[in-house]
Amino acid sequence: MIVGASRLGCEFALAARAAGHEVALVDEHPQELKNMSFDAPYFYGSGLPASLSDETAAFDNVLSSNEPLLECVENEVDVKVGVVAWGAFHNAANSQHIGTPKVGVVSREGNELLEYDALVLATGSRDFVPSFKGWELPGVLGGKAATKLLVSYQCFNGSNCLVLGTTSLAVEFARAARERGLDIAGFVEPTSAFRAGQADEAWAREQGIPIHFESVILEASGTDKVSSATVVRLDGEDDKSEVTCDTICVAIAELPNIELPAAMGCGLEFAEAIPAWVPILDANFQTTVPDVYWVSTFNDVDDQVARALAAIDGDESRSAVQQKRTAEGTNPAEYINLWVSKLSETGGTGVILCQCETVTRGEFLDLQPPRYLKSGLRHPHDAVTGGDVGPKISQDLLKRMTRVGMGHCQGKRCRDEAAILLSQRFGVPLKDIKPGSYRFPVRPIDMALIAAEDDDYHTREKWPHWMHEEVVPESVAGSAQR
Repeated sequence: MIVGASRLGCEFALAARAAGHEVALVDEHPQELKNMSFDAPYFYGSGLPASLSDETAAFDNVLSSNEPLLECVENEVDVKVGVVAWGAFHNAANSQHIGTPKVGVVSREGNELLEYDALVLATGSRDFVPSFKGWELPGVLGGKAATKLLVSYQCFNGSNCLVLGTTSLAVEFARAARERGLDIAGFVEPTSAFRAGQADEAWAREQGIPIHFESVILEASGTDKVSSATVVRLDGEDDKSEVTCDTICVAIAELPNIELPAAMGCGLEFAEAIPAWVPILDANFQTTVPDVYWVSTFNDVDDQVARALAAIDGDESRSAVQQKRTAEGTNPAEYINLWVSKLSETGGTGVILCQCETVTRGEFLDLQPPRYLKSGLRHPHDAVTGGDVGPKISQDLLKRMTRVGMGHCQGKRCRDEAAILLSQRFGVPLKDIKPGSYRFPVRPIDMALIAAEDDDYHTREKWPHWMHEEVVPESVAGSAQR
């Protein structure tokens, strides 16, 4: 079972099929419009095109734009698209009766629990979108989401796009936009260097695209959608520029998708250079959960597919896995931290951090309770604990106090920035901030789809003491036992 039709996911499916394995490949695209509105797995924002409601066209566009996926279909891989892997289950300390490991997948038709011998997680990456004033307006979206809408779904609402960041992701979107006749209103970059490199900077200048160096966005303006953006310089000149645009593509960084391995109990470690939590892997990309593998572009190894497949086939490797330590330009962690700190300095504490619960940066950092309680803290509180063992911060604890990360997007918009803000405010390294937990289902889905139509006899009649009695089928139990 492979979750994710990313490049690595498709490569693994083809290699496993060529080795004689039965292979099922699950991918959540094309997504339903209502699921995309929860900003999973990318930050689509609130301005999704209405044409996405044409499910047939979306299916055709997504499938036809993914050549490796089509190759999987041709090679008799059991491809399941438009299907969400919402959970994965195996025998563990608190679940001793799972039996054969299973993945819960749900489609428009219903829910299935698919058994597997080996599970390969190729879930790719997601958008990192820090907050700024007006970021909740329709027209603000992430670089991954914007590129997916343009290239795969082939529908896009904007025509004049301002791009935040000069990363490879930013240039990838800009090139795709220009190829489709869209205008790029400019790049916004907080440093003095074009992060993606000189060749991409030369392309941008050839295209006549303005580059706002040593600048960040101050505000997105508009009524029912983005109409302009205010860009402010960071060199102390107090110089502001008004940029006309109908779309703001936030392509500052992408981070690994780890909801599924985290929720199913895979051990995690902090990769400081990314900066993000990633699964702990052995030499063959196996996680701490047996027969569960994680392949990703965040692993700085070229032969992931071959080595993981060899391990599944019993051919163990002794090479060590190295998490990616370097990337384009400067350290990715430094770039992300720079954006967050400069946006906070210029935008202030009154900017909404958590859109779901309408919590500002200041309210979160001051540990203020939710507004609807209409009450403040009786005594000042500090987010830092730890004492003699060193300073620690628990994101789950702060989530319960402020509700940041507890909304319907399941923290996908705010959890990363929230941790970075805590690190910057209290001086605690990100690796010492315990991340917020993930729980099943890892995607917002209709609970009716995963609920049984009716409880069986065992569940209905025996649940108070089922662990201590022999299970008796209803056909055998008879009226006496009932």
